[in-house]
Amino acid sequence: MELLMIGLVSALNIIIIRIKWRAERYADSTTDALIMAGFATAFKGTTSGMTVAMIASLVISLYLFIYPPELFE
Repeated sequence: MELLMIGLVSALNIIIIRIKWRAERYADSTTDALIMAGFATAFKGTTSGMTVAMIASLVISLYLFIYPPELFE
């Protein structure tokens, strides 16, 4: 069950990042990708850790979708 959740959440997260990239929100999508990679690296040891990491990354992606960062402005 956890593997299914990781797969679905990861796919949704990548779709959100792609939508942001196509909308030319490069700072936003790059920040999202780095956060996702960082969480995946930090929690790579266990399945439950990866589940937590991918859900946390999705929540952050959704937050940044609503409130884009102003990194380079």
